[in-house]
Amino acid sequence: MKKIKVQNMDGIIEEVDLVNSFNVKDINRNFVILSKGEKVREGMNKVYVSEIIEETPGNYSLIGITDESVWDKVKQAMKEIVQGGEA
Repeated sequence: MKKIKVQNMDGIIEEVDLVNSFNVKDINRNFVILSKGEKVREGMNKVYVSEIIEETPGNYSLIGITDESVWDKVKQAMKEIVQGGEA
């Protein structure tokens, strides 16, 4: 799995696993699914979904999804990815 460096909302730079990245075409914004390797239970890791912006080459900032209509579009895009379509 590809590792990327992100700046979290507290300003701390972390190296995380990039599970998937996608663009929501309706709003032309980029989102990622990330993992820090935290176990939820056996065989399952906790994942994070966030908007992502490349601040400088190779360094990214995460932006929390606070707008419910944006979150609905992100969930729909993820559903389409799981079902084998494109976001």
